[in-house]
Amino acid sequence: MNRTKIIATLGPTSNNADTINECILNGVNVFRLNMSHCHDKEEVASSIDIIRNSASQIGVEVGILMDIAGPKIRVRNDFQDLKVSKGDILTIGFEKSDIEINMNLEFKSIGEGSKIKIDDGKLSFKVSKKIDARQLELESESDGTILCNKGVNFPNIVLDVPVLTPKDIQDIEIGIDLDIDWFALSFVRTAEDVNHIRNILDKHGVSKPIIAKIEKPEAVDNLKSIVEVFDAILVARGDLGVEMGFKRVPVIQRKIVRTCHKYGKPIILATQMLESMIHNDSPTRAEVNDVAVAVEQSCDAVMLSAETTIGKFPVETIKMMQSIIIEVETDIFRYSKYRGVRSLNEDLDVQSSICYSASRIANRLGIDTIIAMTESGSSALSIAACRPKANIISMSPSKKVCEKVSLIWGLRSVVVEDFKNTDEMIEKVESHLISKKLLKSGDRYVMIAGVPVGVSGTTNMIRVETIN
Repeated sequence: MNRTKIIATLGPTSNNADTINECILNGVNVFRLNMSHCHDKEEVASSIDIIRNSASQIGVEVGILMDIAGPKIRVRNDFQDLKVSKGDILTIGFEKSDIEINMNLEFKSIGEGSKIKIDDGKLSFKVSKKIDARQLELESESDGTILCNKGVNFPNIVLDVPVLTPKDIQDIEIGIDLDIDWFALSFVRTAEDVNHIRNILDKHGVSKPIIAKIEKPEAVDNLKSIVEVFDAILVARGDLGVEMGFKRVPVIQRKIVRTCHKYGKPIILATQMLESMIHNDSPTRAEVNDVAVAVEQSCDAVMLSAETTIGKFPVETIKMMQSIIIEVETDIFRYSKYRGVRSLNEDLDVQSSICYSASRIANRLGIDTIIAMTESGSSALSIAACRPKANIISMSPSKKVCEKVSLIWGLRSVVVEDFKNTDEMIEKVESHLISKKLLKSGDRYVMIAGVPVGVSGTTNMIRVETIN
């Protein structure tokens, strides 16, 4: 099993039962619902039903991530395609403009000479005149076609936009109702932004992990505090590159990855991973290397966007992604001197210390399997954060927990029944894993669990066992 997980975004070419089934069979661990392009609860519910049914039939746990659109400025979705040439003069605004956008912005901080980018920077414009507070005149600096619903960026310009739009709030409530596993918040700027979603979750009496998408300069400036309060981080390299310059993205990416590893937080790498496979059945060598770098940097997951939403070869793209991951991981774990245990934040609690110790024991004794008995998933996440060489099996009586941790590096999730005591737990766990052919007689494993059994947040035990 690949340790680096694969997230696939659903779209027109993949949002059907046959393709979803093939995607799961070929390595997808989490499906992303991009709410920028979803406007109907029934459509979302139908997609989730297909995912859950396919995963159940195959016998694996698959997570669902709802990506909240946030205050993303876009070309309006009813916009007619417009070809532009270098030197063309156009207007931009909410209405009565050549380029109409989805927000009625007030362009207070934008002056002549400011840059505006469309479609991840494919089209560039320079502000030639401010017509009024809500409309600008632009000069095109490139040739191309402006398409509906494409992103509009204002690099190095701070705009007064809300953290959540009314649609975002509605989408979050849909996600709560449909019991999705993860929320992702777009255009995070400060650590306080997490409260906008958490307040809604608290209102409904539910708890869900929240991912911060890093795609604004302010987020990079506030990275440490954001990593501390969010449950995971996603590097959205498309908008990040447009906002901060493409040449800075590799350096920023490494910084974000290092920070996430330090604080034991999951890290997802996204945007244009295998972009050429939208139209071709094979990637470029540069794209293959890009995926390899993500694996070598020990990212928890890599995410496919347009490749699986509108691409001609969604399943082939998944197969290619998985083959690259397996090839690189095989080299890392079989042929190199992989150290395996990362140093975590100095302020370790009991659970984190137990997980760190279990990882070190497995590495020192050459044990190939660590079993994390978990009620909430937190201990399994702590084990994964140590990046042990051993395989990690996360076992929980909660199917929802198993679906949630499917995003996390190295974790294989197994649903098990509740146990009365540790002896019963060990006996039934061993029997279960032998029947699943995950372990066999003579195998050693390290187990972490909580005593008393079945109580969340009580991880306090390490055992080294051999199967008779």
